[in-house]
Amino acid sequence: MLDRIVGPILPVAFVIALGYIAGKRGRLTHSDSLLISRLVLGWIFPALLFVGMASTPREQLFDVKFIVATFIGIMGMYTMALAIGWFSTRNLKVATLKGFVNGYPDAAFMGIPILGAMFGAGSIYSVLVLNLVASLVMIPLTTMLLTIADGKASGGQAFVSSLSGAVRRPLMWAPALGILLSVLQVKLPPLAAESLTLLGKATPGVSLLCLGLIMSSEKLKMSGEVWGNLGLKLFIHPVLMFGATVLLGTHGLYAQQMILLCALPSATIPAMFANQTGAYQSEAATSILVSTVLSIVTFSAAIYFIDGGLAAA
Repeated sequence: MLDRIVGPILPVAFVIALGYIAGKRGRLTHSDSLLISRLVLGWIFPALLFVGMASTPREQLFDVKFIVATFIGIMGMYTMALAIGWFSTRNLKVATLKGFVNGYPDAAFMGIPILGAMFGAGSIYSVLVLNLVASLVMIPLTTMLLTIADGKASGGQAFVSSLSGAVRRPLMWAPALGILLSVLQVKLPPLAAESLTLLGKATPGVSLLCLGLIMSSEKLKMSGEVWGNLGLKLFIHPVLMFGATVLLGTHGLYAQQMILLCALPSATIPAMFANQTGAYQSEAATSILVSTVLSIVTFSAAIYFIDGGLAAA
């Protein structure tokens, strides 16, 4: 049992630490982290998603209950945190960013390597479903609410513009194209499949190194707001996702993987939004950084419960 818990996490923690040390010693800079992020999100991660979806059996792509359960678990956490933020501050910008920080788990940077070590390459499907919900609903909704808060444009215009932009990103059209090939049962030429697989395999290591580098440039500033976010993200979120799987009658491998994904720390993208909008910067950065560190403990607990049969049947 100990090997099952520690095995997938220790290599992840080690690579994150390497990135952190490289940043602290000046071997890599904040500008380097931005470049690496563009490389991961624009090239190697889309390649991984494309090949993963193209090789996924067609019958696995249309598990409606699983997709709906994922939507409830992800957007339910987003809505809960947003509501708490609104009632405590009456500030739409702060409330929206609080929802974003707590509702968006780090599936890309941490989820892929950990689930891959635990369940194999097939776990990419769970990451894809979460990414689709975030890209097509959560990010456009966040953009819309922040635009309304700034008074720059109507909410509808902001939502459509953000959704249009999301569809044009490789993170969206690459897996969509892979799904189309799977549905049509078209196999990639061996050269293309092997080349894109080689590129996509760089995703886990490079992403974790970048995460450590990003963490090295952030300063901790603990507060009641941050502690509240840690409770929501690391404890309430996986419980909420478990509730969604029970409600929809979804169980088995994919349900377990999604519960584990929701036990991961917050993604780094909300911190970028906070920095761009000039609000909630310290709270977002500190919540993401501390949740990343503490998730080693909480994620280990989630693995323990999953191995104990949680959501298995």
